Amino acid sequence: MGRILALAAIVVAGYWYWSGPYQARVNPDYGNKLEANAEKMRLCIHGRNYQMGATGEGGGNAEEQCAEKYNLYLHDGKWYSYDEVRREP
Repeated sequence: MGRILALAAIVVAGYWYWSGPYQARVNPDYGNKLEANAEKMRLCIHGRNYQMGATGEGGGNAEEQCAEKYNLYLHDGKWYSYDEVRREP
């Protein structure tokens, strides 16, 4: 009986992981994609500005360079990908 309960617990935990966290990571919803785009841009711009301050190299507009690197564009304060159809979150 104990083995059946342990097996059932493992199956339930596996199903929960598959239907929840795994699917959210593999197939994020549109709002999460926008948040991820904003975070990528924030980190990239911060890194470019740090590089410019520390070495004086890498001139140019950090925002434009990062947008080109990640294939993003800014519209109404949000970073959208050229690879996806834009829609409201």
